[in-house]
Amino acid sequence: MLIATTEGQGWCYEVIVQSDGFLVQARDLDTGEVCLSETKLFRTSPVALAYADMAAAADRFAASRLEDAEDWQDLADDYHHELDRYQVIRDRLFDEGVGGDLLYQSRAGSLRENAHRMH
Repeated sequence: MLIATTEGQGWCYEVIVQSDGFLVQARDLDTGEVCLSETKLFRTSPVALAYADMAAAADRFAASRLEDAEDWQDLADDYHHELDRYQVIRDRLFDEGVGGDLLYQSRAGSLRENAHRMH
């Protein structure tokens, strides 16, 4: 179940409740495709929500630097604020999260193990 979204410049960061935690996935705003390398699973919702906010702020800041926007300093300050908030919450709750590539490999391995058990 989708519980939150935060938009950056080119990506929307979605927080989804799953049975094993809170998945944050980056969806391209133009194509609607999910980027597996930008997907992360957290045990706790506060860390997942803070990560989504931080990632969206980073996306807005990076886009402003590419476009030579005048408000890039404000966006840099916003990104650093969100990064600090994410790190404090992550450290307090001991929730580093699991990256999308590792998560995919783990789930694929689990499916293979279950297939062997069935036969």
